This record gives sequence, structure tokens and C-alpha cells, in this order.
Amino acid sequence: MQVEVYSGAEKVQLFLNGKLIGEQPTGREQQFKALFSVPYAPGTLKAVGIRNDHSVAESIITTSSKPTRLRLTPDRATIHADGQDLSFIAVEALDNEGRFQPNAAQDVHFSISGAGSIAAVGNGDGQDEAAYQGDHRKLFQGRALIVVRSSRQPGQIHLTATTSGLDEGAATIETSETNLNPELD
Repeated sequence: MQVEVYSGAEKVQLFLNGKLIGEQPTGREQQFKALFSVPYAPGTLKAVGIRNDHSVAESIITTSSKPTRLRLTPDRATIHADGQDLSFIAVEALDNEGRFQPNAAQDVHFSISGAGSIAAVGNGDGQDEAAYQGDHRKLFQGRALIVVRSSRQPGQIHLTATTSGLDEGAATIETSETNLNPELD
């Protein structure tokens, strides 16, 4: 595999599972980039930025294992109960260690209760012809998105995502009364 490391340090060292793969300069002449050929192996890849023979920065990525659960992350935990406000909830497949699993492609079903409804579902796959309205969506590169709309009643929106073989994910969004006088906002 070709691994690109971008760094403002003088040089970069690359380690695969604790073993030094190599060291390369990353100055202006190299456009702050080092290229390494690395044999694929599951585990940990660590890049260490070196300046004046001292480590000044490091970045670590670790191979994820098979997906085991779903995580739902709302962009906002509270929205207005005006029948129009939206919350965008990211859906991600995670492994046992809580690491994102980009190869997950399961069909996820959503159920909602409380003071809201499903406005849309999506996954970023330009080839997916599924409708944006509905209660399910296939993960694309381990992710999907669900948009929920508030009702006109304040309260909570409870969202659950389920798919076979993975633990379900859940999120709760609060809806609050809106101020009808915009001058007071």
C-alpha cells in the first residue's frame, strides 16, 4: 500500500505495529509530504514528526475489526418545537473498541417516537436510488444520515436504529417551545 504522510516537521518516521518502516524528509522541497510503501497488515500505523532529532508530533491509526454496534450522533441535542426545525443524526458502524468500521454496508431500520418525525434518510452514495423518505437506509462506507423534524409540541424525540448482527443505536433530541416574538431571541 502507498501511505502518504503530511507534516510540517523536518522528517517523518513511519511505524507499522511498532516496527520502523522508514524515515523520509517532509520539508518544503517535498511539499511537506512523505510517501511510504507499506505491506498491508492489520494493527497500528504510527507517523512521528521529527524536528531537530526530537519527536514533535505523532498520529496513529488502527485497523478496525468487524462492526458490532451502531452509534447515533445528533448535530443538535435540542431543537425548536415549531414543526419545522430539523436535527441531522449521523449513523456510524463501530467495532468492539468503538472504532469506526468503514466497510459496514447493512440496511439500517429506524424507529421514532415522541415529539417528531422522520424527514429524510440518506447515505452519501450517489449510486443509491432509494428514496429519501422512509424508515430505512443502507450504510455506505459505514455511515448513513437520518433527519428528524420536530412537531409543534415540546418534548422528546426518541430515535432507534437497528440492523441484523449489530447492537442497536439510539439518540434522544429535546424539543423546546419557540419564542413567538423574534425581538426577544
